[in-house]
Amino acid sequence: MLTYLCALAIVVAAVALLYARREYRLRGELSVLGLALLCAMILVPNLVLEYATTYEMPATLLDYVGVAVGVVGIVLCLASIVSFRSPLKVLCLDAGQLTRTGPYRWSRNPQYIGWFLFLLGFALNDWSWWCFAAIVIIVTHLHLLVLVEEEHLRRIFGERYIEYCRFVPRYFAWPRRKA
Repeated sequence: MLTYLCALAIVVAAVALLYARREYRLRGELSVLGLALLCAMILVPNLVLEYATTYEMPATLLDYVGVAVGVVGIVLCLASIVSFRSPLKVLCLDAGQLTRTGPYRWSRNPQYIGWFLFLLGFALNDWSWWCFAAIVIIVTHLHLLVLVEEEHLRRIFGERYIEYCRFVPRYFAWPRRKA
């Protein structure tokens, strides 16, 4: 089952990313189908984690580290969503305004970093090769999605987005210069 889910995750991601890129280029926004495909792209590798792990109370130091990493991740993800101040923007259905506040001062993609940390924390509680495979697939999918989104944001916001990219790193590092 896990092998099939990993293979399905790769196929779904390819279709979702190509479809999202096409929609962003032609329509400038995602349709409901495009959003559903991206949700499936994120969901399928998470199912690998679901099937590869068991739920137990933390018992080892690694388990507690996993809980801490997961909590930090979900807090970062939620803080990023709140910074958007628009449900349509969260769902990629409206570009809205360029967000440069909250976690977006330090990272152009704090939601994805938060989600990755949450899943990594989850996986640390019951580590296996399947968890490692799922994390690699998820990170790859999210990075490819970031590349599609950046292309779209450059078209929409133009020089303002390019200037933002000069000051704020794609993932996480100290800002290069004061924005």
